[in-house]
Amino acid sequence: MSAATTAPPPRNTVRLLADGPLELRGELRLRGEPIGSEAWLCRCGRSQNKPHCDGSHRSAGRPLPGDCAPRGEAAAAAGEGPLEIEPRPNGPNRITGPFALLNAKGEVIERLTQGVFCRCGESKKAPYCDGSHRAIGFVAP
Repeated sequence: MSAATTAPPPRNTVRLLADGPLELRGELRLRGEPIGSEAWLCRCGRSQNKPHCDGSHRSAGRPLPGDCAPRGEAAAAAGEGPLEIEPRPNGPNRITGPFALLNAKGEVIERLTQGVFCRCGESKKAPYCDGSHRAIGFVAP
């Protein structure tokens, strides 16, 4: 009997949870302040605790993709360091620092040093921001 083994996830990860939030793991900072090693960021636009998820996606009635396919060979992100989370007023979450973007299965979609992720729930390029927040009048600190 052989046990299946999987490689440990990269140090900094941003994972797309199917129909749920972004799950971040690593050394995390929100607006420059340390917030620990785990965070769940709202993607549906309905959380009353933005940028954090409060479970509102369960009744939001909008699909949030988590099944994105890996994009070819994912090159290694350069360097190490914290993930900086910068919620843009009335806009997306900007995440900077070396990280692996994972799909809901835990597969590496791509490795990045920055990404701008939708938090209004209306982007046609989800999980990335496409500017839809402006058209719908999204409001968040």
